[in-house]
Amino acid sequence: MRKATKFFTFLIAVLLFSSPWGTIAQLHSGQLTKEVAAAQSAAEVDANTDVNKPLYFGMGCLLTALPFISSLVVDGSFPPAAIIGTPAGVLGAYLYQPEPPMSRLIGKSPEYIDAYIHSYKSKRGKTQALWTSAGCLTGGCVTGALISGVLVGFTAGLETGNY
Repeated sequence: MRKATKFFTFLIAVLLFSSPWGTIAQLHSGQLTKEVAAAQSAAEVDANTDVNKPLYFGMGCLLTALPFISSLVVDGSFPPAAIIGTPAGVLGAYLYQPEPPMSRLIGKSPEYIDAYIHSYKSKRGKTQALWTSAGCLTGGCVTGALISGVLVGFTAGLETGNY
């Protein structure tokens, strides 16, 4: 009987002292979730405003147009650099993910900083790749239209005997 009393006394003590810690841990977990969500939303907004969108759009246009135009002008052949350069440029724009300015993270908790940096880099890479892709698509359409126009003009010149 004495062993049973000691066991139940120990069990009650363990349950009594473990209850507040579980409640505090759950409360702190909810607070961290809110803090991480706030860090992620702030990082996405900051990353979207920090990306130089015209630069990445122009880089995409040049990645597509320059190999075609330069090779057609020089030797009139199809450039293999156009096939490799465009996907490599978009991949490079995605992989270049600079660190956010540290002034935005002063006085924040380690969990906030970790969530902010991860979300910032991810959103920045996606935005850069999106704008580079849009530039590649636009550059490809413009280059295609220019090449088509040149070919139509050249063909019309051949038919009339002016070329």
